[in-house]
Amino acid sequence: MTPFTRAPLAFEVETFETRLRGLGAREAFVFPSDAVPNDFHRSSVLICFWRDDDDLRVILTRRAERLSSHAGQMAFPGGRLDEGESAIEAALRETEEEIGLPSEEIEILGRLDDAWSGAGHLLVPVVGWLERRPRFRPNPAEVAEIHEPRVSALLDPRAYEEDVVELGDERFTNAILRWSEAHVYGLSTGLLIEALAWGLGLEEPPGPGRLRALRAFLRHKAPADRK
Repeated sequence: MTPFTRAPLAFEVETFETRLRGLGAREAFVFPSDAVPNDFHRSSVLICFWRDDDDLRVILTRRAERLSSHAGQMAFPGGRLDEGESAIEAALRETEEEIGLPSEEIEILGRLDDAWSGAGHLLVPVVGWLERRPRFRPNPAEVAEIHEPRVSALLDPRAYEEDVVELGDERFTNAILRWSEAHVYGLSTGLLIEALAWGLGLEEPPGPGRLRALRAFLRHKAPADRK
């Protein structure tokens, strides 16, 4: 699923927000429990938007280089669920720990479909809204940079690229979105595109496709390869 066409997509901020708020009324696609390996970690991330005049912005972070996994990569705030935590609670906690954004400033609009990573994570993407630009306090142990790309820039077709990876007889497509300061690759891009698509009214749920891709991935990867 991609919202991109050959020409830049115009969007209206109020309409985009209204559509995102509709996420709370939909039933997100959840992977069957028997489709997810027991060694997969349960995680969540926060995809958070706010208005900037006649545009919108979204929060992304570049992970610190010293981290043991995905060092230096662009990602959303988030991480593993603690015991007894919900996906929303974990996303809010991790966001405050990573970038200093208090949970009481974030309005939760809903969630997207289940997702997964080849590093062994079952991930719930949570969508949030801010009334104004936040004051960030990044944790240098976890976050090297905070980025606030404009939604209008992300919707420009020139921002979109694809990287195809072959695994056995299966082909997996990793999406890339570029803006003037940086780019985001892979799973985080797919989640961002899903959120943008819902805001644009392109409501084609990606969950079933992700489940098919997970099953194809597991056919070719032994448990030791996922660590």
